[in-house]
Amino acid sequence: MQILVLDIGCSYTKGYLFNRDLDIIADHKLSTDMTSPEALETTVRDLLAKFENYAYQAIFPLSFGEGVIYNNTMYGPTHNRVPLLEDYYHQTGTPTDVKRDIGSAFQSLLTFPCYTEGPALPVSTYIASRLANTKIDTWELTHAGNSGMFDILQRRWAAELLKEHGCQPLPFSLAFMSPATIVGDTENGVTVFAGGHDHSCISVFNPKPIIIAGTWIVISHPEIAFLPRQEEKPAGIRWTITANGGFHKQVVKKVSNPITLSEMKYLISIFEMMSVPEKSEIYVIGGYGEELAPQLDELNSVFRFVSPPEAEVYQHRQTAKYAFRAMELQT
Repeated sequence: MQILVLDIGCSYTKGYLFNRDLDIIADHKLSTDMTSPEALETTVRDLLAKFENYAYQAIFPLSFGEGVIYNNTMYGPTHNRVPLLEDYYHQTGTPTDVKRDIGSAFQSLLTFPCYTEGPALPVSTYIASRLANTKIDTWELTHAGNSGMFDILQRRWAAELLKEHGCQPLPFSLAFMSPATIVGDTENGVTVFAGGHDHSCISVFNPKPIIIAGTWIVISHPEIAFLPRQEEKPAGIRWTITANGGFHKQVVKKVSNPITLSEMKYLISIFEMMSVPEKSEIYVIGGYGEELAPQLDELNSVFRFVSPPEAEVYQHRQTAKYAFRAMELQT
């Protein structure tokens, strides 16, 4: 059995073909064209064409969480430079009233004056619907939990928050699905999963603090319970939900290339603010995780920063493991 993990990023769309032993059989990437939903779909199909000589059984799509597609238009990711007045941190885990480096899907949805042309969908869900040629009008758990409009504690949409901001009728079904939900098959009979948020399908089997060093820096720490603290909010610490329903606290930040000393100290300070236990091992993964890990470790912080083997594809391998397990449970 082989599964293709499709990662739709702001800069590149990548495909990694894994076998059951989690070896990479083939991988390709293309620049992501986000000028329109059609252009994005073309990028994805052009990438899939590079795997046409391989017999894989399933596609698991991932994407960033800040953009949404509505009425054949792509919105986001939005940069929340103007803070909102309301405070829903205790409910949604998203500091919507604080200026942050990157916005949430909620800020993207505020772009719309009303909803009369069908659902608004996360990027990966939209692509899943196009590949499976099926209508999807709901979100899956990881994108919902990253959206800023989901009541994380009650596991339901914060419908009153949406309605308060004029999102009527609601832009999606009140139901939500698992990332492991099979939404249909491609025209070639390949299973299509609902997929999910690119940073929230990682820590199902090995939950631990991580830094994803890519186009954006993602600082993430798993928690047992949803207990947002007001003192974390000014730093833009956002609570999210992972593919297995667990909780993560995250900060997403744009940094210099190469990263500066002050920025590295900032990364360490965020883990301290998140109350990560001293001496914890923090994985540094992503495109330049192997380079960044020793730099952080040399700063003599209270944590250990290490880069796991094949750090660049660590998150995709974890996602593939999750997808294979989902296939086993459904066959």
